[in-house]
Amino acid sequence: MTIGRPQGVAVLIFGLILFTYGVLVLIFVTGWGRWIADYPQVLANLSVPPEAAPVVKGMRGVFGPLLGQVGGYMEIMGYFAGALMTLVSLGPIGVGAKLVLGNHR
Repeated sequence: MTIGRPQGVAVLIFGLILFTYGVLVLIFVTGWGRWIADYPQVLANLSVPPEAAPVVKGMRGVFGPLLGQVGGYMEIMGYFAGALMTLVSLGPIGVGAKLVLGNHR
């Protein structure tokens, strides 16, 4: 079976879609991780009624370190998964471009 331009275009489009998802993961997941890690500090700066202050302080004490850890891990995984997807997408992009352009020697 010979592989021609239509298959090359399909592989190229797949590679570009994978590249796009990798960049989006790199941008958004890391941003969400930073936001989750910084959320306890946002709660600390809120003005709450005096009746709710002990509850908010207790929740910040319990969930603050947990959210910091989860946000940090999410940020690291966003960097890892986004970079991996972006690097892996270079393979299909190169193969698709080679198939579309043909075997010029």
